[in-house]
Amino acid sequence: MTCPVCDELSFAPPMGTRGRTVSRCQGCGCVALNVSPTENPETKFDALPDDASLYMAALRARGFREGSLLHCSTASASLAPAAYDAALMLNGLQRSRTPGNLLSRVHAALLPGAPLLISVPRVSRVGYRANDRWHFDENTVQLLLLRYGFHEILVRRLASSLLVTAVRAELRVRPKCSIIVAVFNESATFPVLMDALLKKQIAGLDREIIVIESNSTDGTRELAKRYQSHPEIKLVLQDRPRGKGNAVREGFKHATGDIVLIQDADLEYDLDDYEALLEPILSHRALFVLGTRHAGDWKMRQFAKQKVLATGLNLGHAFFTGLINVLFRQRMTDPFTMFKVFHRDCLFGLEFQCNRFDFDHELVIQFVRKGYRPLEIPVNYVSRSFREGKKVRLFRDPFTWLWVDLKLRLARRTPGDR
Repeated sequence: MTCPVCDELSFAPPMGTRGRTVSRCQGCGCVALNVSPTENPETKFDALPDDASLYMAALRARGFREGSLLHCSTASASLAPAAYDAALMLNGLQRSRTPGNLLSRVHAALLPGAPLLISVPRVSRVGYRANDRWHFDENTVQLLLLRYGFHEILVRRLASSLLVTAVRAELRVRPKCSIIVAVFNESATFPVLMDALLKKQIAGLDREIIVIESNSTDGTRELAKRYQSHPEIKLVLQDRPRGKGNAVREGFKHATGDIVLIQDADLEYDLDDYEALLEPILSHRALFVLGTRHAGDWKMRQFAKQKVLATGLNLGHAFFTGLINVLFRQRMTDPFTMFKVFHRDCLFGLEFQCNRFDFDHELVIQFVRKGYRPLEIPVNYVSRSFREGKKVRLFRDPFTWLWVDLKLRLARRTPGDR
């Protein structure tokens, strides 16, 4: 058996659930279900059902006004290429033997920019539905759609199903990564980072480096301008410093890659960890990856001449990590790591407001609330002290972190629920 999402061949040992055999993909978590040989779960394309007001409203919200509508329900048929203005698939994706092939056919049949709406069941108290071959959750259904040429994905949680809308996109021959570098007053480390970053190559992946320079006072801006004409670098010059979060948010506006990777200019992190961080996304196993700095030890900051301060920072990190895990039912070890790597599509529909280091909290929480499960990968880390240039304000920033954590706990859950 091959996983339709990530092509993984390894599934967890089967377990019985109310008369059905259930196994879970060891790569992405997609669930495979046994189907009786007499059942016919293939998908057909036919007329729109009578009770379709909810689905038509969702398609209109994604731009469909009039034109040809492809409706998929339950066996196969040939489809004309680029012939439809929108597509509707109600509880058909999880019944197909090959969901990826089905999405490829629908992708080819849609016009560029056409919306797609699919519904997939949520697990009920009585278990999985009859005739279903697969079970997709919020993560795996989005991974599948991204893999087969759909983007701008929104998921709406209904009582018994997920209502997913997306837009047909053009598939890239090679994936592209946008590396966002926010820099302010880093004249000692910025050139070292940039030289190492330009030498760094990842097989099978194109890249763009987006540098956001926030009008430094130590000569960093002049150093950044030296890279202005490099074909792989986009240089954004801000008129004044507004905080790291604001700079990263500005970088998002200029990112055109399939994947976004956030990189600091202070040399605390190791560029050799890129491959491990990117692999789960490139192999369709994860939407969102965090590079955890702990490696089993909570004492990740070790300042030779400021041991008391280092202990205080470590304890603060443990407190805020525990708070987020409790508030949002997670098990993260390092939500505040700089190494945040994710599909750019994860940003779709989200609005960010934080400008300083509270943006680290806001970004992770917004992703978690949107339904993404962060995958944590251990990375190398050597912390620098305040004497070496660390910019966190101990008597200001923690209060903004606490405010953001509590505010987002009470906020509307996802863009798709609006």
